[in-house]
Amino acid sequence: MAGENAHNTSRLDAIIGSKIDDVSWSESIDSQFASPIVTTPNHALVSTQSKLIGFDKADDKIAFSHPLPGGMAAAPAVTNTHILVPRDTFGEGFDSEIDLQRPTLYALDRKTKQPAWEHALDGNYLASVAVADDIYVQSDRESYRLTADGTIVWRQTFDQSFDWRKTLSYLRPVIGPDGVYIGHRDALVKIDRASGDVRWTRSMEKTVFPPVIASDTTVVASTSDATVGVSPGDGQVRWRVSKPPVWAPAISETIAVVSTNKELLGINPATGEQQWRADQSLSTCPPVIAGDTVFTAPGGTTLTAINAETGRHIDSRGTDRQVTWITPDSSGLLTRQSATDGALLEQYSLR
Repeated sequence: MAGENAHNTSRLDAIIGSKIDDVSWSESIDSQFASPIVTTPNHALVSTQSKLIGFDKADDKIAFSHPLPGGMAAAPAVTNTHILVPRDTFGEGFDSEIDLQRPTLYALDRKTKQPAWEHALDGNYLASVAVADDIYVQSDRESYRLTADGTIVWRQTFDQSFDWRKTLSYLRPVIGPDGVYIGHRDALVKIDRASGDVRWTRSMEKTVFPPVIASDTTVVASTSDATVGVSPGDGQVRWRVSKPPVWAPAISETIAVVSTNKELLGINPATGEQQWRADQSLSTCPPVIAGDTVFTAPGGTTLTAINAETGRHIDSRGTDRQVTWITPDSSGLLTRQSATDGALLEQYSLR
């Protein structure tokens, strides 16, 4: 599927530049709550508390804006035919009239941007969506596998829900060859990808970030005090980095980049061995890997590029505002930055 984000690894499998150049375009968003940025070949997509916005990547103009009920739950996702937008049961500012009774996934036709179908879930919060061969969606109480037209393949319900707003992140499923991995309360759960049955549950401290998967051989989970490598086959812990993570790791086939409050660590995802260490002040957004480069924002106002295999510093560039999200793209480095009356999308050229 186009727009596949099955691994949820904050990774772009493309060779792009590592040198951060000037701002190529900038556009403000009049909402205090804006989702992470998702891109298609032509558009940068952002979900706000009231609508889905698509910016033309060539000239920063708004290509489309579609109002939606409820409030922003998480980032949109993209299939060959649809834009998927998860929505929660609250409106702008959290105090406006609720216009959704249940968290709902909306599918918009990619060509017309008109609603194609919708699917309501049990629970209070709709986590987010992963796209592989089908669509995988998670709320605070259950997980679904849906086909491209919204048909349910399977549904897995959890005995206990958990408070989404206390997890510090948008937890969402990560998709492996035969399993769907979910961080739920104080456990990592593997669900059979074909049947929806629970294959195993690994107890651990409270999961605080989404799991990620490397080379289909290691699932990496984040707890409040450690980053843990787990075997996909049986859920056994292979390794543990006993330093509290501040973000979910960025991951490639050969390296997992773990972010702490004072440093970045390059970890071999198969063995857990540390490959490199880079001193860095606390970043205000998760690290992301594109090609052989890690992009971060130490201190919040310094975009930084680091070699993913060696930890060597490549380039830095200051920003006027605090960076809260980074999305590398073939057109440049897209950032979400804080602003007084909402958020700012700013793209930097790469070379």
